[in-house]
Amino acid sequence: MNTDSSYLTLLENQLKQIDERDFDFNSWKKATVLLTSSCFGANSAQVDALQKIDYAYSSWTLRDEQGTTDPIKNECRTTLLTIINEFKIKLDNDSSDNSKAEVNNLNFLWLTLEDELTGASLKKLKSLLTQANVSSDEVETFLKELPSQTLVNIILNSLLSKEFKTWISQ
Repeated sequence: MNTDSSYLTLLENQLKQIDERDFDFNSWKKATVLLTSSCFGANSAQVDALQKIDYAYSSWTLRDEQGTTDPIKNECRTTLLTIINEFKIKLDNDSSDNSKAEVNNLNFLWLTLEDELTGASLKKLKSLLTQANVSSDEVETFLKELPSQTLVNIILNSLLSKEFKTWISQ
């Protein structure tokens, strides 16, 4: 289980605590603020929304709310549900951004191929590599048909690219 899914599980546990019979608002609030700070940052709008939830102890409030569900619990539940949904959106965005970044990191390799191969060869290679069941023998045959200097140039330019140097030095 990764860290983000662990935080999501903890936030969902906080949501369940709201409906428990021995719900302790102050300890729930402190724990939820800590978790939310870890997910969004201490100065986030989510933490601020949690900080603003507070019991109003005036007799008017208590008298007006008699016989209804606890308005503070409703506010806690609604706020935390919103925070959980925002965190899920954040996780989805982060995972799609990481996937795009991984794909974009390989652009240097394709650019090297574009520089060294003819248009017809590049088109043939792309078609070959995007087949569902491409075999290594087919790719090997394609590479053997290329002039040896072209292969050397592809490897050389790939290894000397700025992106490859950055990756290897990590």
